[in-house]
Parts: sequence; C-alpha cells; structure tokens
Amino acid sequence: MVSTSADSGTAYPLRRTPTQDRASRQVERILDAACAEVVERGYDAASTSGIAKRAEIAVGSVYRYFPDKRSLIQAIERRNQARYTEAVRERLASVSTWRQAVDVTLDTFREMHRTDPGFRAVVLSGLGDPDLETKPGEFDDQHAGEFAELLTVRFGAQDSREFRLAVTLSITMGEALAHLADRLPPDEARYVLSQGRPTLHNLLAPHLPS
Repeated sequence: MVSTSADSGTAYPLRRTPTQDRASRQVERILDAACAEVVERGYDAASTSGIAKRAEIAVGSVYRYFPDKRSLIQAIERRNQARYTEAVRERLASVSTWRQAVDVTLDTFREMHRTDPGFRAVVLSGLGDPDLETKPGEFDDQHAGEFAELLTVRFGAQDSREFRLAVTLSITMGEALAHLADRLPPDEARYVLSQGRPTLHNLLAPHLPS
C-alpha cells in the first residue's frame, strides 16, 4: 500500500531527495498547500504557482521536488496511505476480536476521508487509485497482506490463497462502503453501514475460529 523511498525516508518518490530537515519540512508544506489548492479550486484549476503561493515558497522550489500536478497528487496519495496505515496499526493494538479489527479498519478509513484534506484532494483530482499507482494493486495489496498477517498471528486465521483473496475483497468492499456512506445523509449512512459490516464479517468468518 505504501511505496517508501529508502533514500528519502518518505512515503512517496521525489524528483530530488531532501538532505536536511528544513527541506523535508518544505516538501510537507508543498503537499499541504497542494491539498488546500485542489480542495478549494479543483484539480483542473489548481496551479503550481498557486500551490507555491500557499506554501510561501518560490515556484522553482515546487518543481525541485515535483515535475507536475499529477506527481503531487501521487505523492499525496502515498502520504495518505502511510498515515492511514500508521493510524490503523495504532488502533488495532487495542482490539480483542477479529470482527473489531475489521470495524476499526473501516472506521479509520471513513474518519480520515472526512478529516484529512489529503484524502479529499485525491478524490477531487479525479485520478482513481489505478492511475496513481506505480504498479497494479500497490496500495490495497500491501494493506491486504498486512491485515491478513494480523488476522493469522493474533486471531488464528487459517492462511491460504482463498483467505488472502477474502481479505483483499473485504478491504476493497469496505472502501467502497465507506465512500457510499460518506455521500449519504446520516440516517442512510447508518443503514448502509449496518447492512455492510456483517457482509465484510461473513467474507472472513469461514477462515477464522468461531
């Protein structure tokens, strides 16, 4: 799910690797500014000059790290995935059942889409995950692998090809469920979530102890 550069220590590839903390902070400021620009103006109207102005840096400083808007959105998506992965890991440490683990993963995804401007910026870019990935399945496949490992080690899942496919399917369906719920009024969102959660549980139940 996260493509991390060993040289830069970031969750996204850069045109040029920052060598000082100040430069790393500048890259983060550029990404924050890009999120704000896309959320406020839309992807098509967002401009590199506008992003530079929001970040209070020269346009050349943006191009030093990112060749174009697309690469900025790719970097934002990878940063989103890194933040999401870390948040899920922290919250999963306190769950006691595998069903709770499924719910925490879904709830964290929904929460970050509502509260983190980076997630909103990617949605508004109009670039779906396949267009942002450097290889097919880059995001979901890694997350599925990590979640399958958790279910196996902590909750006794029987590892198999079918189990791994069920985990990947549950994650893909969970993300679609979260997107749908976030588009609906609160009462309708509660309904689709109440119907959708058992479906996710039922996908995994055959592979886990009762």
